[in-house]
Amino acid sequence: MFGVTRPPSLSEQLERVVRDLGQELLPEDQLVADAFLAEEGHVHVADLVRVLQERDTPVDASLVSRTMRLLCELGIAEQVRLHGTTFFEHLHLEHHHDHLVCVRCERVIEFVDAPIERRQHRVCQRHGFTPLMHRHEIRGVCAECAASVPESRALCACLAGETVRVIEIAGGRGIRQRLLDLGLTRGTEVTVIRADGPVSLELRGARLALGRNEAAKVQVSPPLPLRDDEN
Repeated sequence: MFGVTRPPSLSEQLERVVRDLGQELLPEDQLVADAFLAEEGHVHVADLVRVLQERDTPVDASLVSRTMRLLCELGIAEQVRLHGTTFFEHLHLEHHHDHLVCVRCERVIEFVDAPIERRQHRVCQRHGFTPLMHRHEIRGVCAECAASVPESRALCACLAGETVRVIEIAGGRGIRQRLLDLGLTRGTEVTVIRADGPVSLELRGARLALGRNEAAKVQVSPPLPLRDDEN
């Protein structure tokens, strides 16, 4: 991520905005700005502090945070919240990218898809809407994390948004009968709505809540693939 030089246009954009506003960056702000513009992807304040220290330019986090707020006000940077942490990235008005965010390992994959952008533009036109900027974020599981998930696991180990298929109910007769009476029969597909604390499910169009001990008794696996005539 670090050490990749950005095109000169970003530095020129910053100089132009500062000049047009009749402002002048302090030397320490310029050092932080130069370090930020030389980086790719999502950058944390601590990352910039480390980069500058490696360049024998010791700065503290409060200075970097102040400069990054200034760059956001100038339209050079924008804040990105990922898993409760604030990162910064370059704000390009001439082009756009979207994000795939893995909820397991927190990996962020940037992508650009021209058909999606054109379709969003057509939607705006259809509604007479003037777009200024937007953010498209798809949260899910990356290929590496998906490959590490066991074929069979307890329902309480699933993530919000996952659709899975019931393959077995464990436990004593009483709890097994209760779960079966709730509709958790073998082969039934359920979608996890919430997984932190009690497990909330969608089951055949209805909502269902299970305690974590109950959800631990339900073994699930990925849903069966659709047949060609179901696509």
